[in-house]
Amino acid sequence: AVVSTQSTGGTHLTKKGVSRLIQDELVSAALHTNYNQGLSVNGFVGFVSLAGGMVGSLWRVKEGNYELPKRLLEASGAAVLAEKVVSVTKTPEGKFTVKTDSSGNEYDAVVIATPLHNSGIILDTPTPTKRPFQRTVATFVEGTLRDLVPGSSNPSDILTTASPSQPFFSSIGFKGRSESGERIYKVFTKEPMSDTQIEELFVSVRDVKVVDWYAYPHYNTSLPLPDFELDKGLYHLNAIEHAASAIEMSCIGGRNVANLVWTYLTGATGPNPEGICRDGKVEL
Repeated sequence: AVVSTQSTGGTHLTKKGVSRLIQDELVSAALHTNYNQGLSVNGFVGFVSLAGGMVGSLWRVKEGNYELPKRLLEASGAAVLAEKVVSVTKTPEGKFTVKTDSSGNEYDAVVIATPLHNSGIILDTPTPTKRPFQRTVATFVEGTLRDLVPGSSNPSDILTTASPSQPFFSSIGFKGRSESGERIYKVFTKEPMSDTQIEELFVSVRDVKVVDWYAYPHYNTSLPLPDFELDKGLYHLNAIEHAASAIEMSCIGGRNVANLVWTYLTGATGPNPEGICRDGKVEL
């Protein structure tokens, strides 16, 4: 897997004997709808993108992926502090002071579980090289889609391929119906759509909602993968996103970091089968 992060998706697939036509018309379509990027991503991201819709079965969490961390939090029994973290500094004794916008506490180990590029958290340890993230705009439109596919009715999902004439959107997906019976579509773009662009896609529009965020890294092969360990006792779970971003990858990253914390706190080696905090305090 590490080797595949060191070359672009296109280069890696070419070495595997995948034709340019398949890359442009199939792999690019998966990358556009999953990562809003093209074949310049690293090879591992390309494979993860294909696994997300073109290989085997695809599953989802009922009521949304947020149910996974929610249930894990409930099972952990950790105390939740609804405060914004401002800084994490290391004490002379090797512990960590975590300051928030309303309090401060000292901990034996700290795990940062958010992308560092826009967290605003001040660290007194050397931080990883700042890496760009991909802006992704999801526009949810309740309305009637125009006939966009020549010669046939629109499929439930409209994907785009690698082409000089690629449209301004990356993909369009049918998400269901509103209470009034109108169809709801999700349109992926790299920039917010103008009213004119929305009119190009839809005959009529009843409602529009926009989610504009930097959803995942902008993948390239110029930087090495970052470490989970920022300092002894200080860990960054989201480092794994720079290999590929997916909830399954976050689960793997969480397990890796849990084992690193266990090793740091106990001096033991190998995974901890019983939980790292039987006798300690955990706060999130």
